[in-house]
Amino acid sequence: MQLLMAIFMTELKNSVIYALPVILSLILTFKSSRIILDWYRMYSMARLLPGPKTHWFFGNHKAFMSKQNFFNYAMEWRESSPLFNRVFLMFQPIIIIQSPEAVQAIISRKNKHNEKGYIYNSLRPLLGEGLITNKDAKWHMHRKLITPTFHFAILKSFVEVFTNRTRQFIEDLKHLVKDQDPTNDFFDISPHTRALTMDFICETAMGIPLDDDTENDRWKIVNAIHRLEDIATYRTIRPLLWPNWIFKYTQKGKEEIIYKTVLHAFTNDLIKQRRRILKDQLNEECYGELETKGNKKAIFMDLLIETSKNGECLSDDDIRDEVNTFVFAGQNTTQLAINYCLYLLGHNQAVQNKVYEELLNIFGDSDRDPTMEDLKDMRYLENCIKEALRLYPSVPLISRKLTEDEHFGTYVLPKGIDTFILPYILHRDPKQFPNPESFNPDNFLPENSKHRHPYAYIPFSAGPRNCIGKKFAVLAEKTVISAVVRNFVVVSKDPRESMVVVPNTVLVPKNGIRLSLKPRNRKSYI
Repeated sequence: MQLLMAIFMTELKNSVIYALPVILSLILTFKSSRIILDWYRMYSMARLLPGPKTHWFFGNHKAFMSKQNFFNYAMEWRESSPLFNRVFLMFQPIIIIQSPEAVQAIISRKNKHNEKGYIYNSLRPLLGEGLITNKDAKWHMHRKLITPTFHFAILKSFVEVFTNRTRQFIEDLKHLVKDQDPTNDFFDISPHTRALTMDFICETAMGIPLDDDTENDRWKIVNAIHRLEDIATYRTIRPLLWPNWIFKYTQKGKEEIIYKTVLHAFTNDLIKQRRRILKDQLNEECYGELETKGNKKAIFMDLLIETSKNGECLSDDDIRDEVNTFVFAGQNTTQLAINYCLYLLGHNQAVQNKVYEELLNIFGDSDRDPTMEDLKDMRYLENCIKEALRLYPSVPLISRKLTEDEHFGTYVLPKGIDTFILPYILHRDPKQFPNPESFNPDNFLPENSKHRHPYAYIPFSAGPRNCIGKKFAVLAEKTVISAVVRNFVVVSKDPRESMVVVPNTVLVPKNGIRLSLKPRNRKSYI
């Protein structure tokens, strides 16, 4: 009997071993078939939707490759089909969402269409599983844990960083203006605001202050982030590079590995350092508290560590991904919002006068730094920032994957398809913003906003996955722009019609932002 059982078990084991490849093959075949069938359904349904003519192989690839003309193509598409347009990036169908009603249907639902589109996959080497890229239960947990790190007490501590760094920024600008040739005093403000916002983000996110000892570290991490952004943009519009097994063998793929290694090694090492510092500073009773104590400055990484409960809620990898996400999402976007607002003020002296008048009412003729209350009182300046973000939204594209079929009248947008929302186009809807190309901060007066569609203006996205750092960004922007206007008369060189913007991961001005800054007589208007 024992011999028979032994023989039976041996045969059974051999059968399983021999059958395993067949079983795996069947599973993979079924999975591949399911993927192909889902794609074919999506592709076939997309072909029935309104959209521009496409090349049989390349689709609308020409529009995506000519990035500086992409918005011109998108404007033409909207003229022919205002609600949405179907386009193709080779054999990948995409829906360009162009009306507030369609935007609301896609991004307003709490448990529907909350998965980010494929374009964010190329950002995973940079962002990992941070708030921008993760989904489902993990996203909900991280969002719940991170939201308190932007409450009033924390933001108030961040304002101290903004004012200290802006004070030095203004002094540097004064020296620059003093040494300029008076016959050719226009210069690109972008490098200067890039360095400033880099200091904002590095100090508030990671606790790396502005000094000679940390300058190389700050530039090292920001350079790695910017290179990973460039690589992600390059890969996104080239479908043949989407598969990792192809991309990793390309030159860009090898560069991505290098910069990812640099970024992750730096952030991981910093997390370990901050953990040691916090354990020395905090006893078990106060470990995990979010409130800043005394004059202690808040640091985003420290706040995440304090809420991590020694790795139970957030692992070191989670903290790293969220810090990198904060740096990525905060530095370029804040800098660009400052640049575009100054550019528009430089072309609209009457508006700039009104901003300065508001600042005079708040500060008088004093040189004091703004408080949190002062920044709240800058209501007209805030409307200027909103209007600048309407015309030049820092984030040019928002993407969602449809988690189920979405019906628009007689049309059906298929499950699984990626949707692109272009704030640059959405914000120029003449039904929502009369004379949409004009810079008019009064667009955001209460009486002019009350009847506007709530999803007609989304510079910080909207719905459940809106930008968690909106208040942080606006406070930083108010601090810098108010300081510049208090000290200088801003004049812009390049006319609006010649301003070329390029939709990368952020909305980049192709030729920079060239301004002239003239020292202001504090007791008079322009």
